Amino acid sequence: MPRLSTTHPLPCHTGRTTLPRTERATGFAIAAALVTSISLVLSGCSTPVVKPSVELPSNFAASTASEMEPEAAWWEVYHDPLLTDLVRRAARENRDVKIAAERLRAARAGETVSQSWLLPSVGASVSGSNRSTGYNSATKQGYPDTKTTSVGLDVSWELDLSGRLRAGAAAADADALAAEHSMRGVRLLVMSDVVSNYFTLVGAQRQVATLRAISAMQDETLRLVTARQQVGLASAFDVERAQTDALSARAQIPPLETQVAVSRHRIAVLIADQSFNTKNIQPSTGDVTDVPEAKPGQPAELLQRRPDVLALMAQLDAANARRQQAAAEWFPQLFLGASFGRQGLSLNGADLGAARFTNVAGLLAMPLFNAGRTQAINEAAESAQKEALLRAEDGIVRALEDVENALVTLAQERRRSGS
Repeated sequence: MPRLSTTHPLPCHTGRTTLPRTERATGFAIAAALVTSISLVLSGCSTPVVKPSVELPSNFAASTASEMEPEAAWWEVYHDPLLTDLVRRAARENRDVKIAAERLRAARAGETVSQSWLLPSVGASVSGSNRSTGYNSATKQGYPDTKTTSVGLDVSWELDLSGRLRAGAAAADADALAAEHSMRGVRLLVMSDVVSNYFTLVGAQRQVATLRAISAMQDETLRLVTARQQVGLASAFDVERAQTDALSARAQIPPLETQVAVSRHRIAVLIADQSFNTKNIQPSTGDVTDVPEAKPGQPAELLQRRPDVLALMAQLDAANARRQQAAAEWFPQLFLGASFGRQGLSLNGADLGAARFTNVAGLLAMPLFNAGRTQAINEAAESAQKEALLRAEDGIVRALEDVENALVTLAQERRRSGS
């Protein structure tokens, strides 16, 4: 990007730099006409904004409820205080959630940076110089020793004639929104993972307890059958069958204990607390199979609540804005700058005092030849736009597929359990 120079006047010039009134009037008229012409030309130029064209069904095929379930603390319907505490800890302490939060923080900072380019920049400057020629006194009359000091304010501003900066700000805003939705999606996945592993852990614990009770009964049965065989009341086949039943019950326990340990370790990672591995889990005695009815709502409503789909749509908005930003690279850029302050001057040791200085400048820059760079920038932006569109459409159909599959699985499980 061209940079506007707002350097101070040469040391031998103090006071306000001015032009004759007629020259200034002519210059301002030309500049105004040029700016107006460029604005009119650019107002008629635009780049295509693309949107997903996925046809949505009116209802989910396997849905039994059409109303929309509110996106609330859905895990609380199980009325398990321990589960609720684990989910909340995961949402607060999970490292993936924290990483997503830092990405959101960076995206919001980038949004602030992009917005700042739309406004003038103001800076302060202090400078000084000391030039000694070493000539004799007669020569120094024409080539004097000089000392200068200056203090001033520098103002620079790019007038966004082509909309390039506004498009960049819009892209950064969409990036921040995408990061926010992504963080929500990560948090939702983490909380769902906690709930899933918790129920796996609780279910495995209950199965282990049941199998241990069955194993104890089978061992007692084996003892009784063995005793009956010794007095001739049972056959060897009866003893072998009792031994098989006892061994079968005991053999089912280790895999379930492994499942308990794996689920416990996973929850410890999700809540970022390794001490959870040594804690005794005492879940609620309620029926964890009493699953409330799923209410996905209409497909269009679902897409407005899925963080992953919303993130993809925001990324598409960012790609659309960057396509506009790339197209603006073909057009001129207008920079304005000014410096104001006071400057002191000393010639051959004689202090001439301080005076105000003003320096106003403008720069109009337009690409003429850059070896195809601008064309390549536009091609890359167009490709990124098409990729974002395909990702958004793919995300939409995958989201619908996920819900349909989940509803079918839930219906099958309800029929299997007889609920």
